[in-house]
Amino acid sequence: MRGLARILFVSLTILSALLMHSRPAAAQNASISRGIEFLRSRGPSVTPGESALAALAMLKAGVPANDPALVQTIQNALSASTTEGYRPARSGGADIYETGIACMMLVNLDPVVYRPLIQSAASYLMSKQKSNGAWDYDGRAGDTGDCSISQYAILGLWEAENAGIRIPPSVWERAARWYMSVQRGGGWNYHPDAPSQPTVSMTAAGTGSLLICKMQLAPYRKRRERTVSPLLTPLVPETDQADYRVGLSDAQLDQAIGQGIAWLARNYRPGQTNLFGLSTYYGLYGCERVGGLGNLTQFGSVDWFQIGAQYITSNQGGDGSWNAMFESVPNTSWAILFLTRATEKTLERIQVERLGSGTLLGGRGLPENLENLTVAQGRVVVRPMNGAIEEMLSILEDPRADEGESALAGLIDRYFTSGPLALKPYQDRFRVLLVEGSPSQRLTAAWALARTGDLSVAPDLIRAVEDPNNEVAATADYGLRLISRTIDGNGLPSGVDADQKRAAAAEWRRWYDSVRPADQVGRVNASGRN
Repeated sequence: MRGLARILFVSLTILSALLMHSRPAAAQNASISRGIEFLRSRGPSVTPGESALAALAMLKAGVPANDPALVQTIQNALSASTTEGYRPARSGGADIYETGIACMMLVNLDPVVYRPLIQSAASYLMSKQKSNGAWDYDGRAGDTGDCSISQYAILGLWEAENAGIRIPPSVWERAARWYMSVQRGGGWNYHPDAPSQPTVSMTAAGTGSLLICKMQLAPYRKRRERTVSPLLTPLVPETDQADYRVGLSDAQLDQAIGQGIAWLARNYRPGQTNLFGLSTYYGLYGCERVGGLGNLTQFGSVDWFQIGAQYITSNQGGDGSWNAMFESVPNTSWAILFLTRATEKTLERIQVERLGSGTLLGGRGLPENLENLTVAQGRVVVRPMNGAIEEMLSILEDPRADEGESALAGLIDRYFTSGPLALKPYQDRFRVLLVEGSPSQRLTAAWALARTGDLSVAPDLIRAVEDPNNEVAATADYGLRLISRTIDGNGLPSGVDADQKRAAAAEWRRWYDSVRPADQVGRVNASGRN
């Protein structure tokens, strides 16, 4: 009986723990859903900057890009822009907020389709950086910089650079030096020349901005530190950046970042305006960035996410919104960005894109032909082949060709510079490779078909989910998540078996049956399976 009682006690303890864990998650999901409905109703009718923020929150929460309310919200956010480039609707300092958020929105919407607007927005932000490295309101007395505005300029430029836009390293170093120069007792306030006390909001802004600057400067530091073989050719954006020397050391940056995190740990009490700043939700989103960028589950001994999520879910209004200083749409957006862990999603996307740029799936081992090696962003990759895609594809189709790695790198490079239109004309040839090719050829074909962004290739990828090669199956599954815009799913496990593949393919068939156009009915079952 004692043994049975002990088992029962342990079981109840485990069950209780599971229930306690699921309740907060369920409450958070319910809060997110209600908040999204509020943004759907209000997002299209506010200022363009607020619309951009609302659209970003909706995208991070998984709202499909073709959602009518989201489309209207994005259109309003870009109402001042033209086909020639991005233009903010406001000026005087609000334009920097608006442009930084627009950069984030566009990158998370589609970095290939919106590349010209992202480039234009990033150029605008760089033109507004002051000589001391900060951004500020136009004509403000003192003119030393604004911690809040500066963080949104940095956020926009960070998203832009990770989407392929060239940002000179001096932009990051000047911004980092400014933030370090105005840190006070570990914290930051809004305007360094004002007598106000540091707040959680601004300390999160300073700490998060330094974490981004350190991350973006790392490749230039590594290039200097690395002893490069003469067989490797450095691949750098421009000549002036190739020789850039980072003056700030990691130790200097780490010291300032560490002091910021320690300050947050001492003062992390949501709802206390004197500590947090004008809007607790604004501050919480800043803290989410610090947690995500720093890979921190705690600030010291403080569980920042649990405490913040509890505050947010407990203070939601009856209409699904959150409100404080700066009105309900921005506050609701910040609350959702916190609950969805928006920064972690950005970091996951960046990692996926980097794995897919220089090599197909991270490069398992080096190619045999060392003459084709190059260095990019601190990683050894294959030098992309130049020329027509037709030539690259012919090499990839020939199992005897010894330039396959270079052709593949060229194909990937062309996609990242020209987008899906570069691959779409060759869909039928990729389809043949996906069925008849070797495992490496099928892997390439699955990758390429997914990047066409064309729904018509979904049946081919669904069949490839059952490929006997696990890497091909995983690549096809990930490709379907790209096409269906459900990239946040877990995907196939590394040790997937045949039954799991069949189950995954069946799920994808059900999805495709619900979205396929009438003229594609029956294609997914062409293999004879239901």
